[in-house]
Amino acid sequence: MSHELLYTSAPKGLFPGSRGFCTVVATDGLAPQVKDRLESLSGYRHLFPPGDPQVAKNPVVYSHIRLPDRTRTLPVLSRIADAGLDYSNRTNKLAHHIVLDPAERAPGGPAWLLHQPTFMQSRWDGQTVLKRTGRAVPQQDPPIGPARRWKELTGDAGWAGVLAEAGFNDPARYLFLVFQPGQELLPLFEEAIALLPPAKRWEVTFITYFTGLPQDVRCSWRGVLKGSPEESMARR
Repeated sequence: MSHELLYTSAPKGLFPGSRGFCTVVATDGLAPQVKDRLESLSGYRHLFPPGDPQVAKNPVVYSHIRLPDRTRTLPVLSRIADAGLDYSNRTNKLAHHIVLDPAERAPGGPAWLLHQPTFMQSRWDGQTVLKRTGRAVPQQDPPIGPARRWKELTGDAGWAGVLAEAGFNDPARYLFLVFQPGQELLPLFEEAIALLPPAKRWEVTFITYFTGLPQDVRCSWRGVLKGSPEESMARR
């Protein structure tokens, strides 16, 4: 059964004594150490503040990581994004994390699952909730089509195959994609992962807007913003 956690700024959190940036929604039975790790992975770097004409170009973080937990690793899907202003008129963010049971992994792969409408939460209604169960995971295996988004953004759909080949031969190899504000990497990762056999798709870990991760968290494909310190580090 999947577990989930929603993290944002609130005057009162789900757990006693919590306020400010805190957990506001979680599933019953989520292990305390996993809850703490998910909260620590909820950081977000804004490019444009609320009210800026380019605020819509703040990148959305989509990720599939492997989170170590005692004797096992947990597959975690996340969406982290700008959330305007909080209750105190300060810059806010909303982080939604879903911890999957291995038996729930969709054949379409992690990027496909993140891309499904309403699977990841993009708004909070202001209610703190302890949910009895996690959300249902779609189990479709989508048909493989041409890498249309790669063609649109780079002029060559074959780049999807380059990533797919790397993911097949060495899923742990670091790959960096440099992007500009307003460009979305999730569709590119989705098209590349779709070229892999279903059994290989969940071996690929990625993050669409990388600004840092703990050393023990596995994440191989990393989107880095052009001109950022992370791009400079990747080039070195």
